Amino acid sequence: MVPEVTRTAMRRRGFAAARVLLDWPDIVGPALVDACRPERLKRLDEERAELILRVRPAMALEVQHLAPLMIERINSHFGFRAVTQIRLVQGSVPPRKRTRARPAVTLSEAEQAGLARKVATVTDPDLRAVLERLGTGVLTRTATRKQG
Repeated sequence: MVPEVTRTAMRRRGFAAARVLLDWPDIVGPALVDACRPERLKRLDEERAELILRVRPAMALEVQHLAPLMIERINSHFGFRAVTQIRLVQGSVPPRKRTRARPAVTLSEAEQAGLARKVATVTDPDLRAVLERLGTGVLTRTATRKQG
């Protein structure tokens, strides 16, 4: 979840939903994530939007060549025509912050049973499964913080 301060700053820079920036690694993949970064999503008119990318000079030609594919991936990621063109701005691309892997934590049998009891009243099996995964994630994250 993006804090309101960040969301406001991103809105001013053209990231109305902030999702282009936040989902960038998933959109372009590991090969390009360190070569270019979205700087701004600029609305040109009602139907067109331009994504301004900062790109490392050594990768500019390759990114330019891949621009149509990137537009297609962005639009399929969002499910609508979010971007119609890409403009490249050459410059340094700061390295992204690496997150360290969390140690695997498993729930005890008592925690699993307690979680199962809490979601047992949910009649929809798909919703119950989603709630169980969510509960497992919350409990393991809480356990990880207590260990760390």
